[in-house]
Amino acid sequence: MKHDAAIAIFPAVGRIAAQRLADLDAVAVMTEQMLEVIDAGEWDALPAIQAERDALLRACFGPPITEDDSAEAVVRIKQLLHQNEALVTRVTEAKDQLAKARHRTKRDLKAVDSYLSNGA
Repeated sequence: MKHDAAIAIFPAVGRIAAQRLADLDAVAVMTEQMLEVIDAGEWDALPAIQAERDALLRACFGPPITEDDSAEAVVRIKQLLHQNEALVTRVTEAKDQLAKARHRTKRDLKAVDSYLSNGA
């Protein structure tokens, strides 16, 4: 007999609700870490933090929390949405900068090849 479905219909209360709110705070901290990783250009660290953050976010949105705790959750979710906008903006900006750098590198490589093939 599967009990998960029966339990899922009850709202999260007490310790469970408190843990969910704490997990949302942890997601916000992870998102700030992701922004710092991007600023530092440490792209290799980003996927691991993102995977951990995604798992924690999924856990936060299990059975619904009570109405009393939902106001606090709304504040945290709004913060996360704002952070996500900043995250997407920074990643997009970095992608654009990398594309420009790639174009410059290709152009420079072509110029060097041309110079070398013309008798240098």
